Amino acid sequence: MFDYHPLSIPAPYNHSNIDSDELLYYVDGDFMSRKHVTRGMITLHPAGIPHGPHPGLAEKSIGAKETKELAVMVDTFRPLKLTETALEIENEGYVMSWAE
Repeated sequence: MFDYHPLSIPAPYNHSNIDSDELLYYVDGDFMSRKHVTRGMITLHPAGIPHGPHPGLAEKSIGAKETKELAVMVDTFRPLKLTETALEIENEGYVMSWAE
Protein backbone atom coordinates (compact mmCIF):
# COMPACT_ATOMS: atom_id res chain seq x y z
CA MET A 1 0.00 0.00 0.00
CA PHE A 2 1.15 3.53 -0.76
CA ASP A 3 -0.88 5.25 1.91
CA TYR A 4 -4.09 4.81 3.84
CA HIS A 5 -5.67 8.23 3.35
CA PRO A 6 -8.07 8.28 0.37
CA LEU A 7 -6.84 11.69 -0.87
CA SER A 8 -3.13 11.00 -0.50
CA ILE A 9 -0.68 11.60 -3.35
CA PRO A 10 1.51 8.50 -3.26
CA ALA A 11 4.50 9.74 -5.28
CA PRO A 12 7.21 11.36 -3.16
CA TYR A 13 7.44 15.12 -3.25
CA ASN A 14 10.44 17.12 -4.47
CA HIS A 15 12.89 17.48 -1.62
CA SER A 16 16.54 17.87 -0.68
CA ASN A 17 18.27 15.65 1.85
CA ILE A 18 20.35 18.37 3.46
CA ASP A 19 22.36 16.12 5.74
CA SER A 20 22.63 12.84 3.86
CA ASP A 21 23.28 11.33 0.45
CA GLU A 22 20.39 9.22 -0.87
CA LEU A 23 21.20 6.04 -2.76
CA LEU A 24 18.48 3.87 -4.28
CA TYR A 25 18.91 0.36 -5.63
CA TYR A 26 15.98 -0.63 -7.85
CA VAL A 27 15.45 -4.35 -7.34
CA ASP A 28 12.28 -5.18 -9.28
CA GLY A 29 8.97 -3.86 -10.57
CA ASP A 30 7.56 -0.74 -12.18
CA PHE A 31 9.05 2.24 -10.37
CA MET A 32 6.33 4.83 -9.89
CA SER A 33 8.52 7.86 -9.16
CA ARG A 34 11.07 7.46 -11.96
CA LYS A 35 10.89 7.07 -15.74
CA HIS A 36 13.44 4.94 -17.60
CA VAL A 37 14.58 3.16 -14.42
CA THR A 38 14.94 -0.58 -14.76
CA ARG A 39 15.79 -3.51 -12.54
CA GLY A 40 19.34 -3.36 -11.21
CA MET A 41 19.86 0.39 -11.58
CA ILE A 42 21.27 2.52 -8.79
CA THR A 43 20.63 6.25 -8.41
CA LEU A 44 22.51 8.67 -6.20
CA HIS A 45 21.19 12.01 -5.02
CA PRO A 46 23.93 13.85 -3.13
CA ALA A 47 23.06 15.88 -0.04
CA GLY A 48 21.49 19.24 -0.82
CA ILE A 49 20.55 18.46 -4.43
CA PRO A 50 16.78 18.81 -5.01
CA HIS A 51 15.14 15.68 -6.39
CA GLY A 52 11.78 13.98 -6.53
CA PRO A 53 9.49 12.26 -9.00
CA HIS A 54 9.88 12.81 -12.71
CA PRO A 55 7.47 15.37 -14.22
CA GLY A 56 3.92 14.07 -14.39
CA LEU A 57 4.42 11.08 -12.10
CA ALA A 58 3.05 12.72 -8.93
CA GLU A 59 -0.16 13.48 -10.82
CA LYS A 60 -0.21 10.00 -12.35
CA SER A 61 0.04 8.45 -8.88
CA ILE A 62 -3.22 10.03 -7.66
CA GLY A 63 -5.71 7.27 -6.99
CA ALA A 64 -3.07 4.52 -7.05
CA LYS A 65 -3.48 2.17 -4.12
CA GLU A 66 -0.35 0.04 -4.24
CA THR A 67 2.82 -0.73 -6.11
CA LYS A 68 4.52 -3.88 -7.23
CA GLU A 69 8.04 -2.47 -6.93
CA LEU A 70 10.93 -3.28 -4.67
CA ALA A 71 13.75 -0.83 -4.05
CA VAL A 72 16.30 -0.37 -1.29
CA MET A 73 17.03 3.18 -0.10
CA VAL A 74 20.10 4.09 1.91
CA ASP A 75 20.52 7.53 3.46
CA THR A 76 24.13 8.02 4.44
CA PHE A 77 25.36 10.51 7.00
CA ARG A 78 28.80 10.74 5.49
CA PRO A 79 29.24 11.66 1.82
CA LEU A 80 29.63 8.78 -0.61
CA LYS A 81 32.69 8.76 -2.83
CA LEU A 82 32.37 7.54 -6.40
CA THR A 83 34.91 5.04 -7.62
CA GLU A 84 36.37 5.05 -11.12
CA THR A 85 34.36 1.91 -11.86
CA ALA A 86 31.13 3.66 -10.86
CA LEU A 87 31.94 6.60 -13.12
CA GLU A 88 32.64 4.22 -16.02
CA ILE A 89 29.10 2.76 -15.84
CA GLU A 90 27.27 6.05 -15.22
CA ASN A 91 24.08 6.56 -17.21
CA GLU A 92 24.99 10.05 -18.40
CA GLY A 93 21.44 10.80 -19.57
CA TYR A 94 19.89 10.24 -16.14
CA VAL A 95 20.80 13.64 -14.73
CA MET A 96 18.83 15.38 -17.50
CA SER A 97 15.88 12.93 -17.44
CA TRP A 98 13.76 15.53 -15.61
CA ALA A 99 13.94 17.90 -18.61
CA GLU A 100 11.89 15.70 -20.96
